[in-house]
Amino acid sequence: FAREGLRTLCVAERDLDEEQYEEWSRDHDLAAQALQDREEKLEETADRIERDLMLLGGTAIEDRLQDGVPDTIALLGDAGIKLWVLTGDKVETAINIGFSCNLLSNEMDLIVFDQQDGDLEAVTASLDRHLQTFNMTGSDEELAAARLNHEPPEPTHAVVIDGETLKLVLHDKLRQKFLLLCKQCRSVLCCRVSPSQKAAVVQLVKAGLDVMALSIGDGANDVAMIQEADVGVGIAGEEGRQAVMSADYAIGQFRFLQRLVLVHGR
Repeated sequence: FAREGLRTLCVAERDLDEEQYEEWSRDHDLAAQALQDREEKLEETADRIERDLMLLGGTAIEDRLQDGVPDTIALLGDAGIKLWVLTGDKVETAINIGFSCNLLSNEMDLIVFDQQDGDLEAVTASLDRHLQTFNMTGSDEELAAARLNHEPPEPTHAVVIDGETLKLVLHDKLRQKFLLLCKQCRSVLCCRVSPSQKAAVVQLVKAGLDVMALSIGDGANDVAMIQEADVGVGIAGEEGRQAVMSADYAIGQFRFLQRLVLVHGR
């Protein structure tokens, strides 16, 4: 389903006795009310309950692109704007959608980071290997040079990374190398990322490359990254109005971004 580009969801169950539920529910309520590290505490309580589940089945729905999305993305790319896609979708779904909206092409080499075992050494080695492709080492001097050079790279490579690996590359030791590698690639797709990770990626690019960042999203899970960017754009539509309420600009469809950025954005 995911390879077909459909939004997939697994449905599973687990039996709890009342005592287990009461205890978990109490912890969950405390986590939801926490004033510090709320995301992490909620994540931890969810992780405790989402174990030993019995898979019942799966659902798959088509999340169709709006009209004009591929053309808009191609136009923004031609204008020298670097596009990063931050999505909660599975890797297969995201890659499929990447191809259908002109973000990825068949000529590109996909650099996929999919490190499920949390091995920092393996990710470091992988980053170094890919940087070598561009004759780079990931040094401070190279990042300083990259900060000054904002020419769009050749459309030969794209990075695809999942949320688990993103946690590792956002580590202080690896942030710089990851940023440098992404700078050499035409497109970057971050999949299975949480709302707080979306904001962390925006912050990484904004601070690391010293550029002006624009975030665009249509749902409540995009609010964090919209607020983190220099300019936030919300799309009003199927996903409700949370994104619009927290953004600087609201538009009705993605294709209106052309005029907003390339005409008024001047």
